[in-house]
Amino acid sequence: MSDNLPNSVYIHIPFCKSKCLYCGFFSRSTGQLDAKKVLDAELLELKKSSFNKPAKTLYIGGGSPASISRELLCSFLAAVVELVGKAEEFTVEINPADADEDLLAKLKAIGVNRISIGAQSFIQDQLDFLGRKYSVEKIEQTVKEAKETGFENIGLDLIFAIPESNLASWTETLKRALQTDVQHISTYSLTYEKNTPLEKFKSTGKLKTIDEELDRKMYETAIDMLKDAGFEHYEISNFAKTGFKCEHNLTYWKNNHYLGIGPAACSYVGDERVENINDIEKYIEQKEATTIKISLQEKACQTAVLGLRLIKGINLTEYKEKTGFDIYELFSDSIEKSIELQLLQLKNNRLSLTRQALPIADSVLCDFAEPD
Repeated sequence: MSDNLPNSVYIHIPFCKSKCLYCGFFSRSTGQLDAKKVLDAELLELKKSSFNKPAKTLYIGGGSPASISRELLCSFLAAVVELVGKAEEFTVEINPADADEDLLAKLKAIGVNRISIGAQSFIQDQLDFLGRKYSVEKIEQTVKEAKETGFENIGLDLIFAIPESNLASWTETLKRALQTDVQHISTYSLTYEKNTPLEKFKSTGKLKTIDEELDRKMYETAIDMLKDAGFEHYEISNFAKTGFKCEHNLTYWKNNHYLGIGPAACSYVGDERVENINDIEKYIEQKEATTIKISLQEKACQTAVLGLRLIKGINLTEYKEKTGFDIYELFSDSIEKSIELQLLQLKNNRLSLTRQALPIADSVLCDFAEPD
């Protein structure tokens, strides 16, 4: 097994039936013929790629992979397993609108052992606003059916700071999510990505967005409620019960190598970042990807930014072994400034964000994008 080859594989299936306000460019409805062309191109890319087999983690994401026909999806996943081997953690993202017992049973039979459900909210008006074509009850039914199918590692994605929401409605969403008794919960503040319907709606001035103070209170409420319910807050936006951290995403946060397959997918292999073309038709034609050389100093910066997203932060000894740099020498001014402002803390040879820094983490982490 080569340390320079990826142990984690991500496959982007860029289709979705829902017309979600916040969806990006790739989440789009398509005919099954188009979907098969994309999947065939992805298998071809995977066959040509180098990675450690069997992969430790395999993650199937995108818009909503299950929005294509389940026969096509399952035959594709079976072919992927043939190529990457039996992964220790095999995740598939699903939209509740696309899920039922039949699909879940088929996924389980292929070897999927982790399900990530895009719940987003347990308030019906908020689901309707976001363009999600399912009910709160359907979310709960999907979790129930996943458990009955035998899945023991189930995650929910939730969104806060949705327009017209408040602390009470967010608290209700968290309560309902906890009542499903899943193993992993991710919480994200609603973002207004460029060129999405939501961003265009916001630009009209007709959308009343949530202010920063309420956004922060919602995030802190999630931290407290989930901690009280037995979840470990292990990354800025992620919470897990003991033994159920998402190993695939930990690959990213630890800045380890990974392979990305599909339109707009990225890979990090050796000292290179490879970015696939962000056009579906051109991707099908296997147009050349963009390769960016990563210098040792750039790797050190990326490792710092990503590692500080973890609640435990960065082990200073491990950081130097991984990057060749002393983090204090590279970022002395930034570290001293943030420690003085009580945004960073140094304990037991680990540098980490403080509790008060978590809601404004991006503004702290940007200081580590370049050396001082």
